[in-house]
Amino acid sequence: MKSYSEYRAQARETLKGRWTEMALVTLIVFAIGMLCSSPAMLSSSFGEELYSLFGSSTQFVLSLLIAVPLQFAFYNLLLCYARNEELEESVISFCFKNFAANWSKYVLTGLLMTLVLVAILIPTLMIGTIILGLAYTIVPFVIRDNPELSAREALRKSRLMMRGHKWEMFVLQLTFIGWAFLCIFTCFIGFLWLEPYITTSLAHFYEDVKAEYEAVGAAVEA
Repeated sequence: MKSYSEYRAQARETLKGRWTEMALVTLIVFAIGMLCSSPAMLSSSFGEELYSLFGSSTQFVLSLLIAVPLQFAFYNLLLCYARNEELEESVISFCFKNFAANWSKYVLTGLLMTLVLVAILIPTLMIGTIILGLAYTIVPFVIRDNPELSAREALRKSRLMMRGHKWEMFVLQLTFIGWAFLCIFTCFIGFLWLEPYITTSLAHFYEDVKAEYEAVGAAVEA
């Protein structure tokens, strides 16, 4: 495995000449996610009561059906860039094409992942959720490279691949905390550039984890 600074350097090299393009894609993904998490409230007081009862569940369903699959597609776009793959269409077209082609797989995986993380939230005092969440960070990449896997199998493979690497994943993400604080002072606009920077670093990290896993794959699966 490389050092954290090397993964960040790889990400910057990958995004060279693409920063503005990826900031625009991030803005679109973020905007759609915000719309999904904040459905319009009905204007009457009765509507407000209905929203208080059903608003949270509506947000969850919309996020699961739209925001999560789109986020997975965004991850896979940056994995393509990390691999220097040429796109046959625009980045926006790629994201929505990937979204449509894998929608059901992304939704089922997102739902199962959420259920698993919530199920262990209280029994493990949230510690288990954090640890398992780190193991599931590479799930979108796993699905792209293994489209034949079911949602359950994709989650299992992600856990297996991340054995011994969850702390490294945690620290890699933590190294961006300084940039995150700076983005706050830009009224969060800076996150449009930070998000692809982080995700591209994770894509390069995944490439090394994948190579290591494949080198000892038979033993791990056993």
